[in-house]
Amino acid sequence: MTNRLKSEHITTIRQFTKQEIAHIFKNMSPKKAPGADGLTSDICQVAFETNPEVLQALYNKCLMLGYFPKTWKKATIKVIPKPNREDYSQPKSYRPIGLLPVLGKILEKLFVNRVQWQLGKQDRMSHRQYGFTPQRSTEDALYDSITIIKQGLKKKALVVIVSLDIEGAFDNAWWPAIVSQLNSKRIDTSMLKIISSYLSEREICLKYAGHAIQKPTNKGCIQGSTYGPMLWNVLLDPLLQSTEKLNTHVQAFADDILIVATNQNGQKLEEEVNDTLRIITEWGQKYKLRFAPHKTQSVIITKKQKFHRPVLKMDGVELQFSDRVKILGLTIDKNINFKPHLDDVCRKAINIYKMVSRAARAHWGLNSEIIRTIYLAVVEPTILYAASCWADTTERKYIEQRILNRITRMFSIRICKGHKTISLVSSVLLAQIIPLALRAEENAEIYEIKRGKPIKSLPGRCLETRISPYHLPHPADRRQRYFKLITTQEDMDNINNNWMNIYTDGSKMNNKVGAAITVWQNGKEIKNITCRLESYCSVYQAELIAILKAIKFVIAKKISQANILSDSRSAITTICNPSALNPIAAEINSELNILEKRNGVINFYWIKAHCGLTGNERADELAKYAAAHKKQRPAYDLFPLSYAKYLTRSHTLLNWQHKYEEASTSETTRTFFPSITMAYKILRNISLTNIITQLLTGHGGNKAYLYRFKLAPSPHCTCDNSSYQTLEHIILDCPRFGKKRFECECSMGMDLKSKNLSLIMADDYCRSYFLGFALSILKVINKENGSKVVD
Repeated sequence: MTNRLKSEHITTIRQFTKQEIAHIFKNMSPKKAPGADGLTSDICQVAFETNPEVLQALYNKCLMLGYFPKTWKKATIKVIPKPNREDYSQPKSYRPIGLLPVLGKILEKLFVNRVQWQLGKQDRMSHRQYGFTPQRSTEDALYDSITIIKQGLKKKALVVIVSLDIEGAFDNAWWPAIVSQLNSKRIDTSMLKIISSYLSEREICLKYAGHAIQKPTNKGCIQGSTYGPMLWNVLLDPLLQSTEKLNTHVQAFADDILIVATNQNGQKLEEEVNDTLRIITEWGQKYKLRFAPHKTQSVIITKKQKFHRPVLKMDGVELQFSDRVKILGLTIDKNINFKPHLDDVCRKAINIYKMVSRAARAHWGLNSEIIRTIYLAVVEPTILYAASCWADTTERKYIEQRILNRITRMFSIRICKGHKTISLVSSVLLAQIIPLALRAEENAEIYEIKRGKPIKSLPGRCLETRISPYHLPHPADRRQRYFKLITTQEDMDNINNNWMNIYTDGSKMNNKVGAAITVWQNGKEIKNITCRLESYCSVYQAELIAILKAIKFVIAKKISQANILSDSRSAITTICNPSALNPIAAEINSELNILEKRNGVINFYWIKAHCGLTGNERADELAKYAAAHKKQRPAYDLFPLSYAKYLTRSHTLLNWQHKYEEASTSETTRTFFPSITMAYKILRNISLTNIITQLLTGHGGNKAYLYRFKLAPSPHCTCDNSSYQTLEHIILDCPRFGKKRFECECSMGMDLKSKNLSLIMADDYCRSYFLGFALSILKVINKENGSKVVD
């Protein structure tokens, strides 16, 4: 293959740096299975750190010769069964995973990083590939396609979506075509040569039952290799590039290709889609890939009653239409109401609920915190996946009440250890979660803000977004910087370089943000600079801006050597990361590169906050002054994502409060907690048990409750046989507990009345006495009425 390589774009070979190799080792997990040599990444990393010149020289020799060692190209195959397959006697029911030597993976990553950076820097790849692409996800792919569908429906057009299946896509990637594509994209010759060597003379070894089979390979991207995903993107790119000028929209996530076409004329739509299918089929034939028409899924979406039904053919086979299609985990139905999708994910959630219920009931089993963690970490992500695509359907009463609210209530009752009769509103409040319907709207709003949607309360302001990794310097030019720790004055005195010391700090008080630097020479302050940031900015942003101001000061004054001391470890850590994508950190590194080209040197130090160092205390004082008193134009006005999430969550809680107040149920719970936000703060300090939940909901061992469900002959209390034995009666009025009630009131210094219950719960001192009183008498009532007692 190397002999067939023809390339005229000869470039100077840039050798791999120690920094590149160290950065790759740092990001490799030692838990991943090694290749045939048995060397894990942590073993290799120790070897590298012991004598980095050896591995560096080895990798650079490979680069200069354009040679990938044959021993590193031998993959040990582990076969894993694919889930939910009907016949496991078929080879296609298994997924082969290739285990490659770690040292070979390092070399792979070295040239993958460079090739990927060059392709991105030169914008040589189609933007319609969402898989294996930095800063793109399945949700991006789904959101863009759903947006096109909804726009078509607004225009009253016919919409056709076709999901294509490539038979053994990764297993059949044709290597000569991949090299040819890289060559056409003018990749550096040194990279092309080593890639050609990487793709030649590869071998796999399968060991089973004491036998080993070895076989050479000449195609395919091994699952487990570092370079495989990128090779596939390069192979698929010509198809995506060639379809960008068509009237249809063609996009891909790895090997999942999707066609979305809209047209008000059914016959024209048929022609456009068939032309696209023809181009895709021809591309597959050219690159020796086969599509499976019988596995291709197609759906027609329209609001029209009468329309021409398109006849779609691929490679002479007519495609069949169905009512739904599953793409990247999202089920898209012909009505675009996503009810089938929600049914599917809720079915998964119900299965999880059944497993939880076997280990947790109202009186025994897993505690509330464990169940809440399962809910937040497993159930919510499962249901809220791609919420930006379907969240607007939650406004429809059926879907919200019958599907999402059902799941929310099931889990919230388990979390709060309550009885199954507790209402949605009460159980969700006590479980300290938010209804799934509101969470879906919240997730969708945050996603759209990430995509550039403006926030109404911040007109003209933009979100601080990460820079593209392609805007970073060449991987060989990225420098790993380091910082030292200072915790005492003695550590400070040990800095013996006699350089200028610049202390930086950021501060946020009363929704005002400031940053400051103070410059010290020979133990005296000679200069300080202060600035303010917009009120929505974070302290982290202020800390970075302060460091940026310090570096610009050094450059402006042509200072050759300086120490920058900050009490923000997160800010300094970000700056020292050569691949940091924070825009302020990227500007800082750019300024540092300018300084270093002039032979300037800056040392970074992290100071423990408020440890008594004069310079640090002065910087803190100046930052607070800038936040409180500076009136000048803000030095920075991009709002962080954390602030957008804060605003969105505030809006969600406001909507949740309205639903809470308007609910026809949960009257007892509202007596204790009239405010959602107050309730969540209080409940964090209470370990929920069944008897506490009885107290806060009224659903439990009292006769009024038991009588409702025909579990007691009478609802009346034994104190007078006429008063209903409700929770309120037991706690506030029942004379049998008058002595204990009086003692509780004396201890709290407050009367036990219905209007005071919320005030009692809000006060830590009063709450402890009240809960002690209330739980003791509820245990008595439960025992009298034959209910279970929780000690």
